[in-house]
Amino acid sequence: MIIAAAAALLYSCQDNGNPPGTATPQSTTTAPAAAPQTGTSASQRPEPTSPEDVVHQAMTVAFTLAPTTDENPTSGFRRATQWFTPALAARLTSDVRNERGPSLQWQQWINDNARVIADVAIGCSGCPPDTDTTAHRVATITQTTVTGNTTRPVEPDTTVWLTLTAADGRWLIDNLTY
Repeated sequence: MIIAAAAALLYSCQDNGNPPGTATPQSTTTAPAAAPQTGTSASQRPEPTSPEDVVHQAMTVAFTLAPTTDENPTSGFRRATQWFTPALAARLTSDVRNERGPSLQWQQWINDNARVIADVAIGCSGCPPDTDTTAHRVATITQTTVTGNTTRPVEPDTTVWLTLTAADGRWLIDNLTY
Protein backbone atom coordinates (compact mmCIF):
# COMPACT_ATOMS: atom_id res chain seq x y z
CA MET A 1 0.00 0.00 0.00
CA ILE A 2 2.75 2.47 0.91
CA ILE A 3 4.57 1.69 -2.35
CA ALA A 4 1.41 2.39 -4.36
CA ALA A 5 0.86 5.68 -2.50
CA ALA A 6 4.49 6.69 -3.02
CA ALA A 7 4.29 5.79 -6.71
CA ALA A 8 1.11 7.86 -7.13
CA LEU A 9 2.73 10.79 -5.36
CA LEU A 10 5.86 10.56 -7.51
CA TYR A 11 3.83 10.26 -10.72
CA SER A 12 1.85 13.38 -9.85
CA CYS A 13 5.12 15.32 -9.36
CA GLN A 14 6.62 14.41 -12.76
CA ASP A 15 7.18 17.04 -15.41
CA ASN A 16 5.48 14.79 -18.05
CA GLY A 17 7.27 16.70 -20.82
CA ASN A 18 4.97 19.72 -20.77
CA PRO A 19 6.44 22.89 -22.28
CA PRO A 20 7.36 25.60 -19.79
CA GLY A 21 4.40 27.70 -18.71
CA THR A 22 1.77 24.99 -19.26
CA ALA A 23 0.02 23.35 -16.38
CA THR A 24 0.58 19.73 -15.49
CA PRO A 25 -2.67 17.95 -14.59
CA GLN A 26 -2.67 17.13 -10.90
CA SER A 27 -3.58 13.73 -9.52
CA THR A 28 -6.51 13.63 -7.14
CA THR A 29 -5.16 10.58 -5.32
CA THR A 30 -4.60 11.32 -1.66
CA ALA A 31 -1.38 9.80 -0.35
CA PRO A 32 -0.82 9.41 3.39
CA ALA A 33 1.38 12.12 4.83
CA ALA A 34 4.86 10.67 5.06
CA ALA A 35 6.30 13.36 7.27
CA PRO A 36 4.91 16.54 8.68
CA GLN A 37 6.46 19.77 7.53
CA THR A 38 8.84 21.41 9.90
CA GLY A 39 6.94 23.85 12.07
CA THR A 40 3.59 22.04 11.90
CA SER A 41 1.94 22.56 15.25
CA ALA A 42 0.38 19.85 17.37
CA SER A 43 -2.97 21.66 17.24
CA GLN A 44 -3.18 20.94 13.50
CA ARG A 45 -3.25 17.18 14.06
CA PRO A 46 -5.92 15.07 15.72
CA GLU A 47 -4.90 14.19 19.26
CA PRO A 48 -3.91 10.51 19.51
CA THR A 49 -6.17 8.75 21.97
CA SER A 50 -4.39 5.44 22.48
CA PRO A 51 -0.84 4.19 22.96
CA GLU A 52 -1.06 2.56 19.51
CA ASP A 53 -1.98 5.88 17.88
CA VAL A 54 0.90 7.69 19.58
CA VAL A 55 3.45 5.01 18.66
CA HIS A 56 2.21 4.80 15.07
CA GLN A 57 2.32 8.57 14.51
CA ALA A 58 5.63 9.13 16.30
CA MET A 59 7.51 6.28 14.65
CA THR A 60 6.14 7.12 11.19
CA VAL A 61 7.39 10.69 11.54
CA ALA A 62 10.69 9.67 13.19
CA PHE A 63 11.62 7.12 10.53
CA THR A 64 10.39 8.98 7.41
CA LEU A 65 13.31 10.98 6.09
CA ALA A 66 14.27 13.41 3.35
CA PRO A 67 18.08 13.08 3.23
CA THR A 68 18.50 15.99 0.81
CA THR A 69 16.88 18.40 3.29
CA ASP A 70 17.24 16.66 6.67
CA GLU A 71 20.44 17.51 8.52
CA ASN A 72 20.97 13.87 9.55
CA PRO A 73 18.98 10.71 10.39
CA THR A 74 17.93 12.14 13.77
CA SER A 75 15.95 14.92 12.06
CA GLY A 76 12.89 12.66 12.02
CA PHE A 77 13.08 12.32 15.80
CA ARG A 78 13.24 16.11 16.10
CA ARG A 79 9.97 16.31 14.12
CA ALA A 80 8.36 13.68 16.38
CA THR A 81 9.10 15.33 19.75
CA GLN A 82 5.46 16.23 20.37
CA TRP A 83 4.82 12.53 21.07
CA PHE A 84 7.76 12.21 23.53
CA THR A 85 8.04 13.15 27.18
CA PRO A 86 10.29 16.21 27.65
CA ALA A 87 13.07 14.02 29.08
CA LEU A 88 13.03 11.62 26.10
CA ALA A 89 12.82 14.50 23.60
CA ALA A 90 15.88 16.12 25.18
CA ARG A 91 17.80 12.84 25.11
CA LEU A 92 16.93 12.01 21.49
CA THR A 93 17.55 15.47 20.09
CA SER A 94 20.69 16.46 21.97
CA ASP A 95 23.30 17.86 19.63
CA VAL A 96 25.77 15.00 19.45
CA ARG A 97 28.42 15.36 16.77
CA ASN A 98 29.84 12.40 14.91
CA GLU A 99 33.35 13.18 13.73
CA ARG A 100 33.10 10.49 11.07
CA GLY A 101 30.33 12.36 9.24
CA PRO A 102 27.23 10.84 7.67
CA SER A 103 27.03 7.15 6.89
CA LEU A 104 27.73 5.93 3.38
CA GLN A 105 24.04 4.99 3.05
CA TRP A 106 22.89 8.47 4.09
CA GLN A 107 25.30 10.06 1.59
CA GLN A 108 24.08 7.71 -1.16
CA TRP A 109 20.46 8.70 -0.46
CA ILE A 110 21.49 12.37 -0.75
CA ASN A 111 23.29 11.70 -4.03
CA ASP A 112 20.24 9.81 -5.37
CA ASN A 113 17.78 12.50 -4.17
CA ALA A 114 15.97 9.69 -2.36
CA ARG A 115 13.14 9.91 0.13
CA VAL A 116 12.76 7.31 2.88
CA ILE A 117 9.17 6.32 3.70
CA ALA A 118 8.33 4.47 6.93
CA ASP A 119 5.54 1.93 7.37
CA VAL A 120 4.92 1.10 11.04
CA ALA A 121 3.31 -2.04 12.49
CA ILE A 122 2.43 -2.07 16.20
CA GLY A 123 2.30 -5.16 18.38
CA CYS A 124 2.99 -6.27 21.87
CA SER A 125 3.07 -10.00 22.28
CA GLY A 126 4.59 -10.62 25.71
CA CYS A 127 4.40 -7.02 26.93
CA PRO A 128 3.37 -6.34 30.52
CA PRO A 129 -0.32 -5.45 30.87
CA ASP A 130 -1.27 -1.79 30.49
CA THR A 131 -2.04 0.24 33.59
CA ASP A 132 -3.82 3.58 33.82
CA THR A 133 -0.46 5.35 33.52
CA THR A 134 1.91 2.98 31.68
CA ALA A 135 1.79 1.01 28.43
CA HIS A 136 4.39 -0.99 26.49
CA ARG A 137 4.40 -1.52 22.73
CA VAL A 138 6.69 -2.93 20.06
CA ALA A 139 6.95 -1.18 16.69
CA THR A 140 8.34 -2.80 13.57
CA ILE A 141 9.41 -0.17 11.07
CA THR A 142 9.71 -1.09 7.40
CA GLN A 143 11.40 1.61 5.37
CA THR A 144 11.31 2.05 1.60
CA THR A 145 13.47 4.42 -0.44
CA VAL A 146 11.84 6.27 -3.30
CA THR A 147 14.14 7.58 -6.01
CA GLY A 148 12.46 8.89 -9.13
CA ASN A 149 10.07 6.11 -10.15
CA THR A 150 12.00 3.41 -8.28
CA THR A 151 11.24 2.02 -4.83
CA ARG A 152 13.56 -0.22 -2.86
CA PRO A 153 13.16 -1.77 0.59
CA VAL A 154 15.66 -0.72 3.25
CA GLU A 155 16.97 -3.87 4.88
CA PRO A 156 16.62 -4.94 7.63
CA ASP A 157 13.43 -3.75 9.32
CA THR A 158 13.89 -1.87 12.59
CA THR A 159 12.28 -3.08 15.81
CA VAL A 160 11.71 -0.57 18.61
CA TRP A 161 10.47 -1.37 22.14
CA LEU A 162 8.57 1.57 23.64
CA THR A 163 7.30 2.54 27.07
CA LEU A 164 4.51 5.10 27.19
CA THR A 165 3.21 7.10 30.10
CA ALA A 166 -0.08 8.92 30.54
CA ALA A 167 0.46 12.57 31.44
CA ASP A 168 -2.11 15.36 31.51
CA GLY A 169 -4.70 13.19 29.79
CA ARG A 170 -2.53 12.05 26.88
CA TRP A 171 -0.09 9.27 26.15
CA LEU A 172 3.58 10.14 25.54
CA ILE A 173 6.54 7.92 24.70
CA ASP A 174 8.80 7.91 27.75
CA ASN A 175 11.47 5.46 26.60
CA LEU A 176 12.50 3.56 23.51
CA THR A 177 15.13 0.93 22.86
CA TYR A 178 16.26 -0.96 19.78
